[in-house]
Amino acid sequence: MAVFKRYKGKRIKPSDPSWVDARWWTEFRLRGNHVLQSIAGARTRAQAQRAENTLRESVYDGRYSKAKAVGFTSFVDREFLPWARANKLSFADDERRAKSLKEFFREQPMREILPLHVERYKSSLVGKETPRGTTRSGSTVNRYLQLLSKIFSMALDNGLVEVNPSSRVHKEQEGGKRERYLTANERPRLFAVLTDDLAFLRPAVEIARGAGLRKAELLQLKPEHINFGLLPVFYPVNGREVEILPDWLLVVKSKNRKPRCVPMNNLVRAALIEAIQDAKPDELIFSLERNGVTYATIQRAFQVACERAKIVYGLTKPGGLIWHDLRHTFATRLRAAGVHELDIMQLMGHSTVNVTVGYAHGTPLIIQKAVDNLAVEQGEVVQFIRKTASS
Repeated sequence: MAVFKRYKGKRIKPSDPSWVDARWWTEFRLRGNHVLQSIAGARTRAQAQRAENTLRESVYDGRYSKAKAVGFTSFVDREFLPWARANKLSFADDERRAKSLKEFFREQPMREILPLHVERYKSSLVGKETPRGTTRSGSTVNRYLQLLSKIFSMALDNGLVEVNPSSRVHKEQEGGKRERYLTANERPRLFAVLTDDLAFLRPAVEIARGAGLRKAELLQLKPEHINFGLLPVFYPVNGREVEILPDWLLVVKSKNRKPRCVPMNNLVRAALIEAIQDAKPDELIFSLERNGVTYATIQRAFQVACERAKIVYGLTKPGGLIWHDLRHTFATRLRAAGVHELDIMQLMGHSTVNVTVGYAHGTPLIIQKAVDNLAVEQGEVVQFIRKTASS
C-alpha cells in the first residue's frame, strides 16, 4: 500500500508533531495514470488503505478521469495558490502574476495546454507596455514563465498532466545582474526625508539596510523572534529549537525555507524597539493597523522618499534604486568591511556563494584603496649569510 500523510505540502513521519493534523494521501501508478491524491475523511491508516483500493479499482475500470477534467484556473485557485500562500515568501508576487496567466488560459483543460500555447502567452508579454508605462523586460517575462512552469510541475507531481509544456519553451534573454545599492552620500539624504508623512517608513528602511531582510521577512517579524536580553533564548521552528543569541533576531521562514539568525547593530536595535511599542509577543511588528507598513505602502512610500531625496527610483530607470537594493546595500557593506563571503552568505540566507556574489558588490572606495596600496614601496630584501661556528 502507498498511503502516507502530508502536512502543508510536505510528506511527514509518525514522529512529526503535526502527524495528528495531517491528511492521508495515496500515490501509485496504474495503467498509465500517476495518481497522487488526498483521502478526505480518512482518520486511520486502515481507512486510507480501503479508500486507496477503491481508487485503484476505478482506474482499472476506466472510471478515473479526474485529471482530464481539471481546468487551469480551477487548479491555480484551489491548489497552487493555497500551497504558495503557506510555503512561499513571494506569494504576493505569485498571486499578482497568476491573474495574467488565468486571463490567458482561463479554464482550458491542463492536459490540452501545449508548448505552442505557452509560446503564444510569452508573445503576449514580450515587448509590451507595463502598467507603469515601461517596456516589459526579458527578466520580467521569465518570472511569469517560471510561475507557469511551477504550476505545471505541481500538476505533474499530482498526476494531473503527463508533461510540463513550459519546459519546452525557451526563456527570454536577460540583462546583467543588478549592481545598485544605497551609496554613502545617498543614505543621509534618504533618511532626511523620512519624517512627517514618511516617518512610519524609517524603522523599516533602517532594518532592511542594517539586517538585510527581504521585504517578506521584514513583514513576518514578531517580538518573540527578537532577543533584547542578555542571555540566549530558544525558539521552536519546524520541530526543533533555534538558539537566538543576545541582540540577534530570528528569521523564521526564509526564501530557502531555512531559519537563520542575524545580529542587530545599534541602529537596527533602536529601530525595532521603536517599531514594537506595546506589540504582543506573537503579533506582527509591521502591519497596516499598527504602523501602516505593508507591501503596498512600502512600495509607494519608498518611491516618494527617493523622489524627495533626489535619488532616481525605479527598476528600469538608469541608476534607479528600489527597495530590494537595501538588501544589496547590506551585503555590499559587509564585503567592504572584509567579512568572509561564506559569512555573508549565511547572513543573507543564500543557498550558494554564487548568489551572494550578485549582492556583495565592490565599492569604489575600497577598490581604490586596494590599488593605492600597490604603490607603496616595499622594503629591500636583505640576504644574511649564515655563519658557522668555525668562521
